[in-house]
Amino acid sequence: MDLPEALLRLDKLEDALLAQIQELRGIKSEIQKHAANGSLEALLGAEQVAQILGVDVGHVHAQARSRKIPSIMVGKYRKFSPSQLKKWLDRRQRGYDAIHVLDAGRKNSA
Repeated sequence: MDLPEALLRLDKLEDALLAQIQELRGIKSEIQKHAANGSLEALLGAEQVAQILGVDVGHVHAQARSRKIPSIMVGKYRKFSPSQLKKWLDRRQRGYDAIHVLDAGRKNSA
């Protein structure tokens, strides 16, 4: 591997780590906010998330394991914060909208 390729890989890894840190900070902030109010939100199970998203439970588990869906391990159980799921869905929707705006711009300029 040459130096430019190694630097590119390190930049991508750094971006991924920074995104994970930002997500962790968001979760920490939510927990602190709810703890200060004396009420934590009820966490959802994979079955509930699958029903909300309209997908198979196995898909939810696979996406959570690969850290594509935010989740929290509580012992051996994987749980999901409703507020973090909403933020995740909002980010995905904004990304989806941005891609369609770019595609529309390309079609109009052609």
